[in-house]
Amino acid sequence: MANDLKRYQTKSITPVDEYVCTLSNELQKVAANEIRETEKIRMHSIKALRDWVMENQRIIKCRLDSVALLKVLRVKKFSIPLAQEAIERQLLFREGLYGYDFYSNIDPLKPHVMEMLEKGLITVLPKRDENKRLTIYIRWELMDPAIPEIGNVFLSLATILLELLIDDEENQIRGFNYIFDLSGASLKQLMIFPIDVWFKIGKNCEKTILNRHKAFHFLNVHPSAMFLIKFFMKHMPEKLRKRVKLYSTNLTESGIVPLDNIPIEYGGTIPLKSITDEWKELILSKKEFFANYNNIKINQALYPQNYLECSVDSLKIPVNHLDFNNDIKSKSGYASGGIIGSFRKLEID
Repeated sequence: MANDLKRYQTKSITPVDEYVCTLSNELQKVAANEIRETEKIRMHSIKALRDWVMENQRIIKCRLDSVALLKVLRVKKFSIPLAQEAIERQLLFREGLYGYDFYSNIDPLKPHVMEMLEKGLITVLPKRDENKRLTIYIRWELMDPAIPEIGNVFLSLATILLELLIDDEENQIRGFNYIFDLSGASLKQLMIFPIDVWFKIGKNCEKTILNRHKAFHFLNVHPSAMFLIKFFMKHMPEKLRKRVKLYSTNLTESGIVPLDNIPIEYGGTIPLKSITDEWKELILSKKEFFANYNNIKINQALYPQNYLECSVDSLKIPVNHLDFNNDIKSKSGYASGGIIGSFRKLEID
């Protein structure tokens, strides 16, 4: 085992560890029932992904620590091929030509990121719901179009928060709820990206955001927002579309969360500053952790241009697809590797 860990470390930006389960009995039961997780499957799958990365010449450096691999495995219910695809798609979105501005060089000190956190653009409500899930609250009227590249600021803040949240194993297993509050939001604020860019981001996020989406609540939905919501719902997977709920009321009237989990500023009982100060302290304490993400690398020469640009059409063919790899082989003069056994069935003794 020690020799394996040393070998894996050559491709990992984080310390490669031997996983030790600290999940409660209750959480282990949830994981077994919902995502087919058992100790044998978990250990086999972590090793399978590490071995696959070591063989894959397209991946130069990524995270190979247990928690990072488990967040992929859990969202893909321990399907090895789907987990492999998700890892590589996320690396493409981070390091490819399209997502670089807001998914690479993650820096909490980038202009306006902490400012938007303090204002409450994105707030992680502190208490878990009846299913012990956290709720992420987005108040769209705080999206300031006067801030240069406000869309990238929003995505940077969202990425920072999600990276920290999904490193928590309980969140990996239970998933998240989302509340999008459209009160007072103008069409200009809703359209921080053109519709085609929103579409491109949304379709890529289906493949690259590695957390379990359990509910989407849209508050104060007005006519100017309906066309956007309908557009996104049309292109959502059916299982996610069923989890969308629309409201004409505000946060307190909707009854989605109790008053003791809502900031005072929005009709609840908790000072918003107490929530944002706690998150700001945590985020700033992780500056070195995020700086280390700059060491994530892929071999861009081994991908077609449309994959590097994360075009929607490139999402239709898996990265490990035979035609894709033959195409790369003919262009580069050698096989990209790393796909042997990637579609084997998971075998557990």
